[in-house]
Amino acid sequence: MALIFMAAYTNYRRDPRVKREAEALAESGHHVVFLARRQHGEPNREIIEGVEVIKTPGLKNKCTSFIEYMLDYVIFFLMIFAHLSVRPLRYQAIHINNMPDFLVFAACLPRLLGVPVIHDIHDLMPEIYVEKFSSGEKHWIVSLMKIQERWAGKFASAVLTVEDRLKDILSGRGIPREKIHVLMNLPDDRIFAKRDSLPSKPRDAPFVMVYHGTLARRLGLDIAIEAAYKARNAVPRMELRIIGAGEEREQLIALRDRLELQDVVKFSEGFVPVEKIPAMILDADVGLIPLRISSGTDIMLPTKLLEYVTMGIPCIVPKTGTICRYFDEDMVQFFEAENADSLAEAIIALYQDPSKRIALSRNATERFANVYNWSVHKKTYTNLVERLLGHKSALYPRMKAGRPEQ
Repeated sequence: MALIFMAAYTNYRRDPRVKREAEALAESGHHVVFLARRQHGEPNREIIEGVEVIKTPGLKNKCTSFIEYMLDYVIFFLMIFAHLSVRPLRYQAIHINNMPDFLVFAACLPRLLGVPVIHDIHDLMPEIYVEKFSSGEKHWIVSLMKIQERWAGKFASAVLTVEDRLKDILSGRGIPREKIHVLMNLPDDRIFAKRDSLPSKPRDAPFVMVYHGTLARRLGLDIAIEAAYKARNAVPRMELRIIGAGEEREQLIALRDRLELQDVVKFSEGFVPVEKIPAMILDADVGLIPLRISSGTDIMLPTKLLEYVTMGIPCIVPKTGTICRYFDEDMVQFFEAENADSLAEAIIALYQDPSKRIALSRNATERFANVYNWSVHKKTYTNLVERLLGHKSALYPRMKAGRPEQ
């Protein structure tokens, strides 16, 4: 057993990827200490599924400007740096998640002393900045972000990212390709299990469409609401469930009310723990992925899409570069991105053709969910950690596995 440190500028309970990774290590017998941000009302420290989670306060609960984000990132960086520098050889391995990429440099002292460091790139920070702040790709801040991304990748012992397309991009930007490993954002199949065949619904049952996750403009929930408005006459009993929290929540509620869709569009009370989501979407007829297309979303393979596919829920999706690498028209229903009329037509088409919904669900399960699943894929991560631990033990033979040097 090794003592392993992990950190992410996120709320641990709300970030399924970091939870899956930490729990995979804990299941393998390692002791994991995870440093994360604390939400209001949460304890400063707790044990979650065998992971020791330390929670730190931030500048404010929700940053909105670039300056606020940078200040909060620096505060979090200093907390990681202080934690790791007091006893730099306490941990046998360190795993730092982006964003931002420069957080990985907080492990500089342990890294210099031979401790392996993993840099986990969930999102490409330059693309996210362009998308969030409507910046041009040649903006000087974007250039700086690419530089710190490259230096962070070169500094780390190994780099993780979420998809082969991101691996190609990172390699093209100067991170050694042999360092980069792909750990896909697959749903935890203990939570998102394939649903049993549901009995036929009563004739007066609603046609249920679902979306769960962050409520942000780039994810296109306003387009979904507008499409529901356009499709409402052809789908007389329609229900669109929007589950989650985010910066666009109030605007989306206002749009719903302006279109007088209070009986159609239902919002959750806010954030919903991932463990509770399957029960809330179990009766769904369709899952919606209404992304806007940008340099950031085009390289996404949305986790919610994979969760719907794992459960056997047919999906309506835009044609992004990454989605089309894994799914074709026999597996999902495509629509023209950012086009509410096209999305409405896709909704109506699946409402009117139950047999197509069944076929899409079956094909997506057979060709994706049965091939890619977390129970098997997590070994990509645990095997990488074991290799790094083994390499460190070879360099420092007197450090026993699982016993931090005193």
